[in-house]
Amino acid sequence: MLTNGASRSYWVREADRYRDQAIEAPSYENATNYGVSLRYGGHIAPAMRLFLRLEQLYPGKPQTAANLGTALELAGQDAVALKWIRIGMRRDAGEHRGTEWLHGRILEAKLADASSKWDRTRSIAGITFTDAFIPALPRAMPAGNDGKPVAPNELDRAFRYQLAERMQFVKPKDWVVANLLSDWATLNLAGGPIENAKVLHGLALRYGEPQTLQWARRTAHVDRVLSKARDARDGEADCAICERPPRPPPPPPERA
Repeated sequence: MLTNGASRSYWVREADRYRDQAIEAPSYENATNYGVSLRYGGHIAPAMRLFLRLEQLYPGKPQTAANLGTALELAGQDAVALKWIRIGMRRDAGEHRGTEWLHGRILEAKLADASSKWDRTRSIAGITFTDAFIPALPRAMPAGNDGKPVAPNELDRAFRYQLAERMQFVKPKDWVVANLLSDWATLNLAGGPIENAKVLHGLALRYGEPQTLQWARRTAHVDRVLSKARDARDGEADCAICERPPRPPPPPPERA
């Protein structure tokens, strides 16, 4: 559920190989890979210097802006990081599978919190659920990379992508991750696989989200539903937030 691309262990393990490639065959791709391996290895300052150099040598690349923004955040420079994340979105609205809008909102919340201008119970993602036992999907969706409201499956993708990255660096307890996981759990309860809702809520608790009577009842409900399920593979469950498979191509024209 939280796996997304190469893990931190992969980048750390392959760091020497990427360094050698960057030296032996200089290119934007090889240098970028080396910079990412530096970042995952905790060498934030060298990674930032490399990404800044890449911006000089290959200006206008959306990947550079996104990587630089992430490195700056890890260095504690959230305000400058937010500027680069926004630059990356302007350069390519599809960057990081169209999920960088959520990274931007995370940085905005962190900056507001540092100035005592943020209520930590407020949704970082900018969504609101009703207090119903099984809530409906949010009526209003936040704006994505392109400024248009995201679809439910795009919201799910943003949580999945951004948390898969963030949780490799941020360990419990952390109010930002707890806030995101709590919203993602409720999103799955409202329109996704309910077993995901229980797991995600459990992770939110680990990261510091307070338990509520409502959620205790919800997880008990999930347990009851799953215990009664004869075979989870029978039929197709309705999933309003799941990625839709691409439509099959049309059949070839019949030959005369």
